[in-house]
Amino acid sequence: MRKIIYIVTQSEFGGAQKNVLDLAIAFKNRYDVLVAAGPDGGGKLFKRLADNKINWRQLKWLRRSAANPFIDFMGLVEILSLLIKERPNLLHLHSSKAGFLGSLAGRLTGVKIVYTVHGAVFEASFSRLAKKFFFYLEKFSVYFKDKIICVSVNDKKLWLNYRAAPAEKLFVVHNGLDLNRTDFLSKSEAREYLSGQSANFFEAIRGSNDNLKIIGAIANFFPEKGLPYLIETADVLIHPVKSDEVGVRQFNGTGKKQLKNTLFVVIGDGADRLLLEEMIKAHNLQSQFILTGAVANASRYLKAFDVFVLPSIKEGLPYTVLEAMAAGVPVVASHVGGIPEMVTNNVNGFLLFPRDSDGLAKKITELLDTSALAQKFSEASQKKVLEFSLDKMIAETEKVYWEK
Repeated sequence: MRKIIYIVTQSEFGGAQKNVLDLAIAFKNRYDVLVAAGPDGGGKLFKRLADNKINWRQLKWLRRSAANPFIDFMGLVEILSLLIKERPNLLHLHSSKAGFLGSLAGRLTGVKIVYTVHGAVFEASFSRLAKKFFFYLEKFSVYFKDKIICVSVNDKKLWLNYRAAPAEKLFVVHNGLDLNRTDFLSKSEAREYLSGQSANFFEAIRGSNDNLKIIGAIANFFPEKGLPYLIETADVLIHPVKSDEVGVRQFNGTGKKQLKNTLFVVIGDGADRLLLEEMIKAHNLQSQFILTGAVANASRYLKAFDVFVLPSIKEGLPYTVLEAMAAGVPVVASHVGGIPEMVTNNVNGFLLFPRDSDGLAKKITELLDTSALAQKFSEASQKKVLEFSLDKMIAETEKVYWEK
């Protein structure tokens, strides 16, 4: 039986980890499968792997943090030792740090190497110097990789435009959902569950009526997710007329009175939590902007939201947007990465350029005020999401693995 090793940098449970888990579950009865990841992220991936009876290893020295020669050298040695011991037929790498170190170790052992790009790292929210550094690392390590999977057409175009890799090494495989296993709770069940997980959420909805509107997101708290702009959007909507040092700002949208019965909720956690909490406090939004923390199987609770918002600066092809589409929740998102391949502006959602808090506020308002439009987006998304099936993703990935 052929052996596949998957390596992803962090053991949190984000989009890259979901992709790895889905592939490992699909292939565990066809191949000998092992998944390895670093300790960053708390090991949520490892728990899911164990629940599905998939072999896994924690790589002590594989870290997401900026380049550290000693730690990264030890990470390289650790991956090399794993490959020498396990002798896989295929090494499938995910995320930039695992992609770089894994490709070096993989080439030293002669294993076939596939690398999945979950959003080009040289388009991330780093300094210009850092972006250039990561670009050259990616371009250098391309020589050691046999094939590169891009989760969106946009990612492939970026790699070609930057001349980061030759066209013959690049393949597009969209992320996919198992639409036969979606288990979304009803709106009332989802809201009740979330209120039990977060005291702040419970206090915010206590005594509210059925007219409560919830603007929600599911995201890890990293700069790429653009969550500070969602906080600014909440401030625009909840405090539409506001004096500041410059003068008086007035947002020409839903009035202050109507949005008193509106709540912003973000399910997730991460390194930027303190920054976000400080922003919420600075904008006096503590009672109307709730960070629930990490919630297991977060997509089950999507129907608690009246509008799903993802204000990302950089993306690959985010599962959360696919899940919101499947749940029939209207989407407002940034026009970045592969999101336009899932959402067509004004057809099954709204797309805006990143960092546009006023624009987000206007589109959210439009959806809250126009139930027919929200219903139109919901129905169109539930049809569109059928194009992004898990079976299709698995079949296309396996084809990339073994075809010459």
